[in-house]
Amino acid sequence: MEKPAKVDRRILRTRDAITKAFLALVSEKDLDHITINDIADRANVNRGTLYLHYADKYDLLDQCIKDHLDKMLAACAAEAINPIDDLKPMFSYFEANFSFFYTMLSNQKTSVFRERLLQSIAAGTKAKIGAQASLQNMDLELVARFLASAFVGTAEWWILNRMPLSAELAAKQVGELFEKYVL
Repeated sequence: MEKPAKVDRRILRTRDAITKAFLALVSEKDLDHITINDIADRANVNRGTLYLHYADKYDLLDQCIKDHLDKMLAACAAEAINPIDDLKPMFSYFEANFSFFYTMLSNQKTSVFRERLLQSIAAGTKAKIGAQASLQNMDLELVARFLASAFVGTAEWWILNRMPLSAELAAKQVGELFEKYVL
């Protein structure tokens, strides 16, 4: 078995600088008004360098979203016994990456992020609830979308209100609501 090729640290630093610059700009102004030059200037890279890594600002946005959703799902991948155990790593990830999630959820032009978050949560929820006896007479897709919408809406409120509860307490209370009223 071959080892995966190591990515040059300079490439990682460049991508990190571009991503940070882009997210800072998205938090300051509308996505439509951000140019490749703005991103390159803020990241202190050449415009051509930016194009070596991303096709355009929408590709950059897509990669930022994909990276964070992949990392979030990986943080929550461990099998858990109940919903409370499932939610704590997710709320902790939101907390640790607050600026990204706040920027994505507060910017109207990044509604694609909310939809992709919802799809990711619905897919994970569908897999976890598939065999639950209490839900056997219900459409699995409908239940997964309902639960995902409830969770994403609550997480969005929590993030946009600058986390008024700790990640642990928010996860515990949302988990208890799911257990009491849904599952």
